[in-house]
Amino acid sequence: MAVSTFDIFVRFSTDSVGLERTLRLFQAIIQILFAYPLLQDMVLLPLLNYNHTPDAKGIINLATTQPILLALRQRLGLVRRTFRLFRCLESFRVAQRLYTSHSLLGPSSGNPQRQRPSWVQTEVWLDVLSRTFNGMYLLLEASTMAEALQIEGLAVWSPEWARTLTVEAQRFWLFALVCAVFSGLLKMLKVMAYTPVPEVGDVFSEEKEKKADTAATTTIISGNSGATEESEQDKAKESGDDEAFDMVKEQARLRRIVQKRKAGRVLWRRAVHAQISGLGRSVAASALDIVLPGTAVGWINLDQGPVGVAMFITTILTGMEVWERCGREVSMSS
Repeated sequence: MAVSTFDIFVRFSTDSVGLERTLRLFQAIIQILFAYPLLQDMVLLPLLNYNHTPDAKGIINLATTQPILLALRQRLGLVRRTFRLFRCLESFRVAQRLYTSHSLLGPSSGNPQRQRPSWVQTEVWLDVLSRTFNGMYLLLEASTMAEALQIEGLAVWSPEWARTLTVEAQRFWLFALVCAVFSGLLKMLKVMAYTPVPEVGDVFSEEKEKKADTAATTTIISGNSGATEESEQDKAKESGDDEAFDMVKEQARLRRIVQKRKAGRVLWRRAVHAQISGLGRSVAASALDIVLPGTAVGWINLDQGPVGVAMFITTILTGMEVWERCGREVSMSS
């Protein structure tokens, strides 16, 4: 049953991660508008002033929209933080499971067949570190939730400590993203190096395989179909030449084998391409996201505009993964 886009959108908009990505997209757009007043003049102000007249409350201008955009960006960030309040537990749990799995598959397992190359083990350790650093980022961020509410008299830390914890949280996020980028690159290498290639097979020799390729090519060029193969066999059988009949039959068998293998190779290439595309998208999103914490800790010198653009792009990239997951869930439930 075909899945409609509206059904996927309903699942995406009600999914916690999908809703968080949607709010992040709005936050990125607001940050871009806040950083570039020219966009406000071209896009935002005409919309806001559409129903306003000087006789009413006056024309809305940049002086009034800048504080609104700043406050709206802060409110959206606060709402998004509520979705991440206890996500640190999930990150630590995943890191613990990855560490346990790596320990069982390591050199101490005593099973040579299950041991992995050193660079594959490095990829697992990078995943463990990425999840651990991300858990620390989320934990420190959650510890400053009271300060983020900006309620007078409600605070857990002093202003100095709150700022320090916020910066250190961003630093842990930066480390997590760097580990995720290198882990994703190693995963892409593993897909290209270790994805099982369709077997060539040992049912016939190299000479017969060459004949099969030639026969398959001749079939494609001449446009022969299965019915034509049967007619060729019938003609050879009617001629009474058993050797010719056996040759035609053998060529038909080899032709089917080659066609089956070509179809298998096409499916293999599609599977590898899908995995590489997904991993490449994740690596690109993590690499671009480094701009956000890098700017916060002062290691990257960028204005709010480019940071907002990077945030917008990474939100689209990571949101596509959530959208595809929601599509699979809707397809399975329908």
